[in-house]
Amino acid sequence: MSKVIVVDDIKSYCDSVCEELKGMGVEAVGCYNVRKAKWLIEHAGRNDVMLVDLVLKDDSGWNGTDILRWMRQMGYYQMFFLMTGFGTMENSIETLELGAKSYIPKEQMGEKFYSRIKDIMDEQNRLDMQEGLEIFRRQSKAFQRVYNDIRDYAATGIRLVITGESGTGRQHLAEDLMAMSGMEGKQYAHVDCSTLARMEHVEEYFYGHQKGAFTSAVSSSDGILEKANGGFLFLENVHKMPMEVQDMLAGVLAKGRYSRIGSTKERFVKFNIVSTSCVSPDEAVAEGIMSQEFRDYICEGKVLVPPLRDTRDDILPLAKFFIEQFDPKKRRLSREAREKLEAYQWPGNVRELVSVIRTAVARCHEDEIHAEYLNISKCDSRGCKSMAATERDIIIAALKRNGNNKSQAAEELGISRKTIYNKMAEYQIVLDGD
Repeated sequence: MSKVIVVDDIKSYCDSVCEELKGMGVEAVGCYNVRKAKWLIEHAGRNDVMLVDLVLKDDSGWNGTDILRWMRQMGYYQMFFLMTGFGTMENSIETLELGAKSYIPKEQMGEKFYSRIKDIMDEQNRLDMQEGLEIFRRQSKAFQRVYNDIRDYAATGIRLVITGESGTGRQHLAEDLMAMSGMEGKQYAHVDCSTLARMEHVEEYFYGHQKGAFTSAVSSSDGILEKANGGFLFLENVHKMPMEVQDMLAGVLAKGRYSRIGSTKERFVKFNIVSTSCVSPDEAVAEGIMSQEFRDYICEGKVLVPPLRDTRDDILPLAKFFIEQFDPKKRRLSREAREKLEAYQWPGNVRELVSVIRTAVARCHEDEIHAEYLNISKCDSRGCKSMAATERDIIIAALKRNGNNKSQAAEELGISRKTIYNKMAEYQIVLDGD
């Protein structure tokens, strides 16, 4: 459930805003200093909303705009409202340029404003439910094998890594595995490993802290490990977990115990692990981005999710399913539209198909969805040259954006360094200096 994070150094005001939001059915958590605010942001969900005071009397010297600037630099894009009783137009312009939703004088805050925040959060959660959907059970033979593997692994309780290209539905399969394992009623913790490198307090994130561990630790707090204890730890994008975090987690998995920050008392934990990655664990070890020890702890089994272009029997049933989700009129696709969908190579996989159908439904004002409303390029399904040319252009553009650094370009594209080398050889891409 998404929440509002309220940051104001005046405790009484911060608490009163939280109480008003809670009174309207909105979850809210308050904090009174920048250090705690940064910790909350590092642990925030993507649909959480920031409500931050401009003027903060804090030892860091930061104000609300500084927090927003730091968020954007660190890659946190939660919706941000700046509140103040003292603001200037100069503050307002800078804040909006940094991507704040709005600049709110405190005297204008009240039931109307809080209702607006609630509506925004409700709409975002509704869209997320549409994107997650009750996932369509695909019927292609290749995907039936995937389902069977997931079912078998769920029954054995072994630690599984689900690999495949971005957009293929790895996360939904991980959720299927947990559901089949009887996760209902058990604890569950989700870690997006791509965010760990940006965190300032990773140990605290996993271990939690004891009351009094630091100045603002007014109470004890569970970390990710305790939240997963007795249930599941879901490691999304596990190939992006920093090596030092892999070593830390491998130590916990080896011993089955850890200590909170600020405590010498050991806490015992036991949980199952399911991970997703666009790189196979063995390839990640070969590339030097995953340790062999960590790989052995998290990967007792592997499932490779096929790309949509290799499960063409699923394209039209999926398209029909998404139309039923997004289109109140439940319109049909024209013959030309169906042919175009089947011929396309789908480099973005199911995620791209969702976007194409959603856009087509929004653009179409006729009784049937025609091919002209599908925002995809022409490409026939028999290994067309235009698809290869497009992929070649994408790789070259990524290399240019990253100063010809192959590792960085591969990470941006969600592929391994080995894959980008293979693609460069396949498409005869030569860089200056090579």
